[in-house]
Amino acid sequence: MHFVNSRFLPWCRAALQLVLAVTVCGSVWAQTPQGDGSPGSAIVGDWLVQSRDAIIRIEPQGDEYVGTIVWQLHDTYGPEDGPELSGKIVTDRHNPDPTLRSQPLTGLRLLWGLRYDAGARDWVGGYVYNSDNGKQYHCEVRVPSADKLVLRGFIGVPLLGGSTTWTRTHEPFPASAASALLH
Repeated sequence: MHFVNSRFLPWCRAALQLVLAVTVCGSVWAQTPQGDGSPGSAIVGDWLVQSRDAIIRIEPQGDEYVGTIVWQLHDTYGPEDGPELSGKIVTDRHNPDPTLRSQPLTGLRLLWGLRYDAGARDWVGGYVYNSDNGKQYHCEVRVPSADKLVLRGFIGVPLLGGSTTWTRTHEPFPASAASALLH
């Protein structure tokens, strides 16, 4: 009993090759990096943090990548922060270096030292600064799709840490709460 007519066998092979070609091209397209087109540049761009209250711009700096806070939802302290802070620019008040506690968070370098590892297809060897507690952690970053970034901060080994997912943004920065009140 024949399940496939021999006249259709070449057509089936051609259809299978087409499906495989489309699948491979689709995979390559999905992994096409942003930035200058090199595999390591997929990390470059503006990323909305998971809490949706800040945007981090990641850029190359030499053979490393750095991230800077370029927008915050709350760029001034509110009444809940106490009368001595209310209305003032949000600063890096938890920095372990007292001389840096008055620097604004907008413009602060949050990520540094990341290097692209082509074998792992991840960015490794970096550091992330947590302005909520003034501590820095080791970090690794992976970009599973063109619009998603997963940052893992850790102490010592990646197993001892936590991850957060950021979303690429192409939109103009939304108005901060403070500037929205002024307009």
